[in-house]
Amino acid sequence: MLKKLFILFIFSVTKILAQTGWLPVSSFGTNPGALNMYSYVPIGISGAAPLVVAMHGCTQNAVTIATEAGWNTLADRHKFYVVYPEQIAANNSSNCFNWFQTGDQDRNQGEAYSIKQMVDYMKTHYNIDTTKIFVTGLSAGACMTTVMLACYPEIFAKGAVMAGAPFKSATNFSQAVSVGQGSVTKTPAAWGTLVTSEYPGYTGAYPTVAVFQGSADNVINIANETEIMKQWTNVHQCDQTADIVLSSYNGNAFVTKNIFNDTNGVPAVETYTLSGMGHAVALDTGQCYQQCGKTGTYAYEVYFSSAFFAAYFFDILIPPYTMSGLQAVIANQNGVTYSVPVTGGSTYNWIVPAGAVITSGQGTNQINVNFGTTSGYIEVTETQSNNCKNGPVKLFVTVGSTGISTYAKEEIKLIQTGSNIFFIKGESNVQVKLYNCLGEIIFNEEVPANSSFQVTKGGGIYLAELKAKNATLVKKLVVLN
Repeated sequence: MLKKLFILFIFSVTKILAQTGWLPVSSFGTNPGALNMYSYVPIGISGAAPLVVAMHGCTQNAVTIATEAGWNTLADRHKFYVVYPEQIAANNSSNCFNWFQTGDQDRNQGEAYSIKQMVDYMKTHYNIDTTKIFVTGLSAGACMTTVMLACYPEIFAKGAVMAGAPFKSATNFSQAVSVGQGSVTKTPAAWGTLVTSEYPGYTGAYPTVAVFQGSADNVINIANETEIMKQWTNVHQCDQTADIVLSSYNGNAFVTKNIFNDTNGVPAVETYTLSGMGHAVALDTGQCYQQCGKTGTYAYEVYFSSAFFAAYFFDILIPPYTMSGLQAVIANQNGVTYSVPVTGGSTYNWIVPAGAVITSGQGTNQINVNFGTTSGYIEVTETQSNNCKNGPVKLFVTVGSTGISTYAKEEIKLIQTGSNIFFIKGESNVQVKLYNCLGEIIFNEEVPANSSFQVTKGGGIYLAELKAKNATLVKKLVVLN
């Protein structure tokens, strides 16, 4: 009996080990687009983990994008799954995904449906965090990325487009050539309607989008970066004026990052323009925290990794440390401190939301900030003495008005009914967070509308952040007990 159990144990362990690493998957559904599927499963992955779908460009294959962009390296470090759809020559002689063909760019048809079935396969066979499924690609794979985001907004939380084009910017090969030349332009509303009309019954949130584009790209003209931005800012009901412009982003003089926020101050679209770069995945090769990938025909060393910053945009990186500080402040609040652990010989570059000002500490591990009226991320990147960069590490800060909701759609009222008892008046349940003067969360609960909660952590002044379905309230509380 023990011998049989031992054999069974060995078989089970062998099976588990065989399911890690690079895996071809021969059967994952009806596969109407006749694509190949490969997956990458890091050793040591546990619990519900994110999934990234990464697609290659023309003349490439799954191995190319995995090796050159560095997605497997990032997956090993940060413990997420990767799926690699692969085109075959029978579908396209140049191995391009057929993002411009009507039979492959619509929901539940052709190549788009095959890729969706790959995601379904991973959800069935692995413990996938379904709130953290993302899609990215280069060139034709980038164009297919916008297809997947538009066709399956209920599946993908975010997408990263690396030298791509807007959804349905072409419906045949001739139009695709014009798109590549940058001669296809539409109004934001026209672009947005193409997305929202693809799944007319959908009422949920749409994916947010990051765009990485070289200014000297002669395959996909940089004009497409603007057209993608117009399409997805319209989908998110944003304007087309960047809320934050960061030149020399991450200390690289050739990278400009533009951030277009939604009405909550959360980035809906980000663009990364790489000055002078051609048609390629941007790389920062090496072994440091931000580095990965390998140079190739369409993978250029520019000391900036588009795969790394796509993963950062996806919020799937394991941060090297955490940031301390308030996550909710009152409009125009001054003297708010943020800090990260200090390392000898390191310098620290901080970025703050629009309208906020760093009054002291830039270059060090601790800053003081005077806020304006706009919510957004506090972000810091550490440059170590060996020139390796740690981070960025970020913390979203909600800026609210004293005593009133930040949105007009729903009103929240907070009424003190005792020394440490507070009544919430509203239309829906409210998530309540209380912060002490050190920025530590001392209360974090969902409170039903029109009910009370009690603070038992002792007397003092606290900052309350209350979030309902359509409203946010930030207010100071004085607890007397």
